[in-house]
Amino acid sequence: MAPPQRFGTMKTLLTIPENVRYAAVMMLLYPIEGELHFCLIQRSNYAGKHSGQISFPGGKKEEEDVDYWATALRETQEEVGVDSSKVTLLKQLSSTYIPPSNFYVYPYMAYVASRPNFIPEKGEVAQVIEVPLNDLLMESSMQERSITASYSDEVVVPMFVFDSCDVWGATAMILAEAREMILLVK
Repeated sequence: MAPPQRFGTMKTLLTIPENVRYAAVMMLLYPIEGELHFCLIQRSNYAGKHSGQISFPGGKKEEEDVDYWATALRETQEEVGVDSSKVTLLKQLSSTYIPPSNFYVYPYMAYVASRPNFIPEKGEVAQVIEVPLNDLLMESSMQERSITASYSDEVVVPMFVFDSCDVWGATAMILAEAREMILLVK
């Protein structure tokens, strides 16, 4: 699910830049009427590379965070109001570097036993998007479409297409890994 431009960037980038910023995100699984879902967020519009984009809850590691899992928990609680004491870590997924914003991101898959009462932080989150996990597993959810990105006016990228949103870039790459892991155990 990496955009074609990412391959060229990664070939020229032998090491992560010294001024890289670190972040963590969470793919949070939870049941709704017996069916597993996960949440995504649409970022608020702001003057930044990821303005208005679809992503997982998460953000920049702060000094008080003891590790990246603590970052994912804190950011998920801050952005969408999920009580971190109720979250169970399932798996750390593969970390990835995001060249346009110079973030190295640590993603986590986690679970809560019941549907959270989401409380979006208005300054950071325009909306919470709930996606049935089965939608991720459907082959038809994987498509290619043309988008406008921070690095290009018009580029065709692989993405996941759900009823409520199109997901591309690093978030799609993380979803692709999660999808493959789930299909292996099914």
